[in-house]
Amino acid sequence: MAARNALTACALVMALVAAPAWPHEPGPRWDALTAEQKSILAPAEKDWDNLSQLQRSRLINAAKHYPQLTPEEQARFKARIPEWTRLPREERETARQNFKKFHKLPPEKKEAVKSRWQAGQPATPAPSGPSPAPAAPAAPAR
Repeated sequence: MAARNALTACALVMALVAAPAWPHEPGPRWDALTAEQKSILAPAEKDWDNLSQLQRSRLINAAKHYPQLTPEEQARFKARIPEWTRLPREERETARQNFKKFHKLPPEKKEAVKSRWQAGQPATPAPSGPSPAPAAPAAPAR
């Protein structure tokens, strides 16, 4: 359940970098947001004027799903907003690609990636084919 919740929060953050853009429409100014949007997106307020119209639209879109998150997911979402708004475009693109690759993995490989991620290991997908046999336990010292 915790892995599902973490993925839900990550998916919402990823929505910041994956939503469609409308290049000819001006991005909404901070003072044009609703009180609820301002409350949810408060961690981005000081960076708002420096965000592209695309980033603003993505944040607003992600804020629509915020009420359905658990309190832990909401806290994680708010904590990650400043980090995402300051990421260089290339890193956001890398995150988008990694997100797409993850969702294309078969369920067993997704679980392996989640397990490694939760353990703090690199979350690269496991190679195809048979996995190596576990090492035999060491003999007790005498």
